Amino acid sequence: MVQEFLNDVPLLVEVARQKSFTKAADALGIGVSTLSRRIKLLEERMGVLLFYRDTRNVELTDNGAYLLDRCGFILEETQKAYDSVVMNMQKPSGLIRVCMFRDLYERLLRDAILDFAAQWPDIQIELTFVEHPVDMRTDPYDVAFLIGSSVAPSLVARRLLTIEPHLYAAPALLERFPTPEEPNDLHKLPCIALQRFGNRWPMHNGNRQVVVEVQPQYSFSSVGVCLDFALAGHGVAMIREGDAEPDEKAGRLVRVLPDWSAGFVHDVSMVTGSSQLPRRVRLFMDHILASVAL
Repeated sequence: MVQEFLNDVPLLVEVARQKSFTKAADALGIGVSTLSRRIKLLEERMGVLLFYRDTRNVELTDNGAYLLDRCGFILEETQKAYDSVVMNMQKPSGLIRVCMFRDLYERLLRDAILDFAAQWPDIQIELTFVEHPVDMRTDPYDVAFLIGSSVAPSLVARRLLTIEPHLYAAPALLERFPTPEEPNDLHKLPCIALQRFGNRWPMHNGNRQVVVEVQPQYSFSSVGVCLDFALAGHGVAMIREGDAEPDEKAGRLVRVLPDWSAGFVHDVSMVTGSSQLPRRVRLFMDHILASVAL
């Protein structure tokens, strides 16, 4: 009974990751009917339902999620230990699955990842851009770049940088609208919102903290687009100082409410599900850390 269960753990984990019996069967190299039958037999032996199924979705039940939490990491650690031993004896190769915000790649990590690919041509990189937190227990990634509170305590995280955005506008905008003197004056100007920050903008100046609920004229998922619209004089945008600095020095942007900082201070961390990693993943993480430190 225990041996049958251990044989079925990889099937449980793959279905949970893929959220599809068809995709999981392809990944495992078995037939869909075989996979479905073995999961059904596992459920019957245990006397519980592990997955909710319909024609479009496959989702873990509470019992399935509990079983995955308790057993999924065993399979993952076994695979990673095996990979680590094998990779240490060979030239690094294989696949690294990475996810991050598109802005993080375009504004910080593009050169580092291109350099890594040039240095280790036998290592494959599968890079996925996401605009929402991922679950490293079930989502099929080796490395994820996550922001602040989206990093679960059970994960292994290495902080890359801290982001503290400020408010910026083009001089042309401030010629058409009064320059804000207090955070609530932002209601008098068009605003540009980064969607993951939302419309409630906390502000602080060391002594005071206020929350301004803006009604943005424009809303984007990309920092780059927010910056483009701010430069074009379409509104006030909340932008990281490092991104705005070249345009501020050139006079294309002006810091608005310079005594105030945005409350969206957050760390960006490089996250894995385990400290036992294949050599290719460790090489990638070390390369990124060294590149950002430069």
